Amino acid sequence: MSTAKKKEIRRIVEAIGRAIVEQRLAPGTRLVELKLADALNANRNHIRDALQELSHQGLVSIVVNKGAMVACPSQQEAADVFVVRRLLEAEAMALAAARVEEADLAVLRNLIEEERQAVEEGRRPAAVKLAARFHIELARIADNQVLSEVLERLIARCSLIVSMYQKDSRAHECHCNEHGQLVELLAAGDVDAAVLSMRRHLDNLESSLELSQDEEQATDFVALFADLRAG
Repeated sequence: MSTAKKKEIRRIVEAIGRAIVEQRLAPGTRLVELKLADALNANRNHIRDALQELSHQGLVSIVVNKGAMVACPSQQEAADVFVVRRLLEAEAMALAAARVEEADLAVLRNLIEEERQAVEEGRRPAAVKLAARFHIELARIADNQVLSEVLERLIARCSLIVSMYQKDSRAHECHCNEHGQLVELLAAGDVDAAVLSMRRHLDNLESSLELSQDEEQATDFVALFADLRAG
């Protein structure tokens, strides 16, 4: 694959992925190749390759004979994502605490201020995007490239999960406050407390989602069609 083709596919992946993470493309939205090619001024084959890449990232589902659509993560998948995030972000927090500098803290505080403003103005997509950027920035400070790459993909999937399962928009305000607490613990150099606070933050984020699955109730077909049987 040529360098130019790789660059073009990456451009398309970033454009569609950003729209999904920012909740401008809702879960279940059909991703019609022809329409995307027109909207992004792109080759249809490049669109197809980009959608395949996004499916590998868990942001897009491709169904035979139906095409591509924005993924609709199951409740179990959502729970699994949080298990992995807790493990990886606890480590990222510990690494970041050992490396963080004043310039890093300034960047984090600016992100929190932007996030808080988005929450106050009711700009939910912007708030979700900024919250994701906060966590990605923490991973960058940790200075582990592989960890950053894995977390960036997980966080993108988590933004999609939040858009599906978080019903209370007021939860964003609480999460924003918790981001502020995380930064102050980093600034104080309290590694153990920072790691514990990150775990609690992710616990709180998960608990703000409606992930409880009711047991499937058996359908009584005999009762359902009783009137037809009587006839």
